[in-house]
Amino acid sequence: MNKLRFSSGMHLYIIISAAVIAVGLILGLVMHFTAGAFFNWGGDYAGYRSIEVKYSTYDIKEEQVREIAEDAFADNGIAYYTFVTAGESTNSRIEYRFASSQDSDAIVTAAETIDAAVGIGSNFTGYAQAYTELAAERNASVDITYAAIGVSVAVVFQFLYFLIRYKLTMAAAAFIADVHNLALFYALLAITRVQVTPAMIAVSAFVVLVTMIGCAMLFDRMRKLFRTDEYKEMSSFDQVDGASRSAFPLVTLVNAIVFAAVLIMLVFTAIAGGTVFGLFMPCVCALLGVLASWYGTMFFTPSVYSRLKAGADRRAAEKQIKYVGAKKSAKSAE
Repeated sequence: MNKLRFSSGMHLYIIISAAVIAVGLILGLVMHFTAGAFFNWGGDYAGYRSIEVKYSTYDIKEEQVREIAEDAFADNGIAYYTFVTAGESTNSRIEYRFASSQDSDAIVTAAETIDAAVGIGSNFTGYAQAYTELAAERNASVDITYAAIGVSVAVVFQFLYFLIRYKLTMAAAAFIADVHNLALFYALLAITRVQVTPAMIAVSAFVVLVTMIGCAMLFDRMRKLFRTDEYKEMSSFDQVDGASRSAFPLVTLVNAIVFAAVLIMLVFTAIAGGTVFGLFMPCVCALLGVLASWYGTMFFTPSVYSRLKAGADRRAAEKQIKYVGAKKSAKSAE
């Protein structure tokens, strides 16, 4: 750990980040033109088809309706990605949702089969109806616009907070870390084709939050080490490396705890049927967010900040030399 150098690897980290972001951009563009979307939109955003089954709970039970529907879907070679149940004590409904790529004729045929089994023509009084073209439940462009505004406000707030609490170079480094980590996170979403849902908005803010905590730990460590004369005499790069090595275990521990917590939640939702409860994909997004934040905060940020600090220290030294020179000149003139 004592020999680990963060500042000297800036070009390597830039290459790694640029490569990941470029692959994400290329893959996203390819999918945009071949599959109709840059990201893999989840059911909340993607267009879908559906079959709605309404029935009386006095006549037939939900288990029977679902068994009839499952058989109809299997016979027609279609598969739903989720279903929603609702109703009262006497009347209930089940809505099965299908991806837009599913055959609309097969969906209509399946709905007719279900209707024949549970509808008025049967011994029951319900009905089944197919909706073969439904718009997205939510407008992705509107949500993304609001998400972009919210995340931008969070990034600006973090910049101002670091500017007030620390100094300009640290605030600039934290700002670059936010932009870098968010770009890396979105690139990973495009590469892994994880379904994008409204939870991505919350995860984007989560990436900014984790980045802010990591940067604060790094700069607090530097401020603490700066109290020693030995640390003050080091070069700017050695100072950043020393603070990064000192903060590395704590920052890694915090990210590991968050990663483990999300991973445990992911396992439990997978066991319990996470696609129904809507937590599986957000958990995957959160895991990608933690990885992007940890790498960006602990490796990319120190390497960039060391350059900013070296430049600021050099300008301060030049200013001091000019000030001392001007003072000597004024004394000589006297």
